[in-house]
Amino acid sequence: MKKITIASSFLLVLLFSSCQKDYVCVCTERSTGEKNYGDHVKSGPFSKKVYEKSCEANDDVFENDLENCHLE
Repeated sequence: MKKITIASSFLLVLLFSSCQKDYVCVCTERSTGEKNYGDHVKSGPFSKKVYEKSCEANDDVFENDLENCHLE
């Protein structure tokens, strides 16, 4: 039983650590049309959605300045 627990824990650690990628929140400035690079995030597949929603919320926070915010 102890070996199964250790093996399961090891597999979970590999699953969550090996799938992490670097993402950056990119928005377009309305006035100039240039890309504005924001926060850099290192995230796995499960937490990426949370960061993606946070990045997209910049459209609402900076209504007059930024548009089309997304993760790259």
